[in-house]
Amino acid sequence: MKTKFFLRNPKESNNTIYVRVRIGRAIDLTMATKETVDLSDWDATNECLLEQYYDYKNGKNILKRDAETKQQIHENKQVNYRLIELKKLIENSYKSTNQYINSDWLKNLIYPKVDAPLPEQMEFTEYCDIFLQSKGKSISNAYKTKVNSIKAIVERYIKYKKLRKLLLTDIDNEFKNSFEDYCIDVEQYSVNYFERNFKFIKTIAYHAQSNGYPIYNGLNRIKCKTEKTKFVFLTPDELQKIENTTFSEEHLETAKDWLLISCYSGQRVSDFMRFNVSMICKRKIKEKERFFIDFIQKKTGKQVLLPLNDKIINILNKRNWNFPRKMSEQNYNEHIKKVCELVGIDERTEGTLSVKSEAEHIKNRKKNNYRKIQGYFPKHMLVSSHIGRRSFASNNFGRIPTPLLMTATGHSTPNMLMKYIGKIDEQQSLSLAEYL
Repeated sequence: MKTKFFLRNPKESNNTIYVRVRIGRAIDLTMATKETVDLSDWDATNECLLEQYYDYKNGKNILKRDAETKQQIHENKQVNYRLIELKKLIENSYKSTNQYINSDWLKNLIYPKVDAPLPEQMEFTEYCDIFLQSKGKSISNAYKTKVNSIKAIVERYIKYKKLRKLLLTDIDNEFKNSFEDYCIDVEQYSVNYFERNFKFIKTIAYHAQSNGYPIYNGLNRIKCKTEKTKFVFLTPDELQKIENTTFSEEHLETAKDWLLISCYSGQRVSDFMRFNVSMICKRKIKEKERFFIDFIQKKTGKQVLLPLNDKIINILNKRNWNFPRKMSEQNYNEHIKKVCELVGIDERTEGTLSVKSEAEHIKNRKKNNYRKIQGYFPKHMLVSSHIGRRSFASNNFGRIPTPLLMTATGHSTPNMLMKYIGKIDEQQSLSLAEYL
């Protein structure tokens, strides 16, 4: 007995995988399976889907390891597993059955009668609630807010388009194009904000698929474009100007000190605004005692032991070994803009500024009525709570070894760090230089 999988009249995409069963010269059966595959993913030699992909670079085949490729490999392995199980089923059934071996026998093996109903089509917005429930307490409030925000945007899209509902299987290329037009033209979101939201929509859809709900078969191949973002950070000279200025108004002096702490620690506002002296400890480094702060990052859950910069020590000493009083993120954002304006950080700089939308259907909302506009503005207007972490990463990139810098910032890969500060991956350029 021989069992073989193959493509009949292969085309570029969406080929049905066929199985051929031969038993001696008397029986030769061929039938379509439930599985489909794109031609570029089919390994004809091994009669299965590819589980490794390569890029041809610098005269070598380089194994691809990006997130999209890993997702494709994961899906391919699932199909291959089902093909292997089908082959075992066919061969075991032949050995154990007394039935007449014909096309009906093979059809019953490939398409068995199912008494239990298949999962029904699920609406995307309905599944968002299931998605959150399945995560339980493993996710942060910010993550929940993100999911609910995307759900609300999709609900507004459905209403705007006068659709009855949006099924998981409706999230295809046509939906992506229509939803992109809506987000950019009606909601006035940026291209990059749409791209991030659509990636999250795909994540929710993949989660539904893992729970047995049908989704669009080619979802993993849908791509979105992005625009290069101009990153703003405070230079060492600008930080020195801030440090050298003393403010008579207590709230500005407090905001100034927190801004310096953020720029010299590289932490998010959700973390550095929680700093207190009880977190500080001492460690000996080369026979010299150094101060560290031990805390758990709120967003990542990682425990960090961060050496305190001398600039932060100076602030603590100035305040009788205390951190500045805490303030809300909204007040902090307003005050540090004023601090930077008063010290003269007003060079016109390219960046994005959040302003209240003038569109009637947006400006009257209680929440989410601000939109980003791109242009050239006085630099102090572009300062926000995130500038401290970006300044720390930008000012120390190339000065501190990248793995150590990643430990402080919490980035998982060098590429993520370089993208965060607007740097390019120099490795390919350095390799090219060897040949030139």
